[in-house]
Amino acid sequence: MSEKIGHCPSALYAISKLLNDIGSSYLNDGVSWISDILKNNKNLLNAKLETNTVYYLENLARKYIYENREKIKKTKKLKQEVLIILDFLIEKGSVVGYLLRENIL
Repeated sequence: MSEKIGHCPSALYAISKLLNDIGSSYLNDGVSWISDILKNNKNLLNAKLETNTVYYLENLARKYIYENREKIKKTKKLKQEVLIILDFLIEKGSVVGYLLRENIL
């Protein structure tokens, strides 16, 4: 799904909302999904996002980083995926994204 409709801002919103709510058990896979969407669709950086998309991304990034801090620091691929999400949040003006990025670097 992230490959076929990842270019739509609503897809990013839907996945981030899902991972914050009922789909939170898929958070480990979800980080890869969101990272792929952001990496493959640079247009999302300048696109008008759905309301609360940044909020949902901040929440899931915060939760994931606090639960997997050591794993992120030790695994290069995982660290790159998390940094893609955090860099996106920083570009969108997120203080939370900046603080989380400083924590894992």
